[in-house]
Amino acid sequence: MKKTPFFKHRLFLLGISLSLYTMGLIFPALAFEIVDFKTLHTGIIIDMKGIEVTAWGILGLLFLQIPAIGWLANPLYWLSCVFFVKKKYQFSIAATITAIIVGFLGTISAYWFALPNGSNPDSQILLTKLLLGFWLWLAAPTFLMMVDFVYLQSRSRLKAHE
Repeated sequence: MKKTPFFKHRLFLLGISLSLYTMGLIFPALAFEIVDFKTLHTGIIIDMKGIEVTAWGILGLLFLQIPAIGWLANPLYWLSCVFFVKKKYQFSIAATITAIIVGFLGTISAYWFALPNGSNPDSQILLTKLLLGFWLWLAAPTFLMMVDFVYLQSRSRLKAHE
């Protein structure tokens, strides 16, 4: 009986990527500090889980906040999953690379662009640390991109042997 190569199990590999994405939403993803304009420091640190960051990211887009652009990596990642399932690996790679760039740069822009602190006009929220959830969230499209590359390489090898 011939064994199927590991990378031929597409849905299993997609499941790994989706598991990374889900863990990224469950674990704390970003640490923010509340900064008061009068004292320029409060020492209050808030850890937000990935799902909270995702929810606030949607609102941030509605209010045109620059760091919220990182939220757009979510639909790009889901688009790459659709392309992967449809075996359109080049489109999947393009979507994952775009998701990684947009997600990383959009999120870290919160280091430089302060976010509003709810209804308190005297303070803002600044990003202080990227936590495990963020890296797991970013690992999901990265893993899928690597799988896409392996599939494209194996496909080109198969065509070369024909």
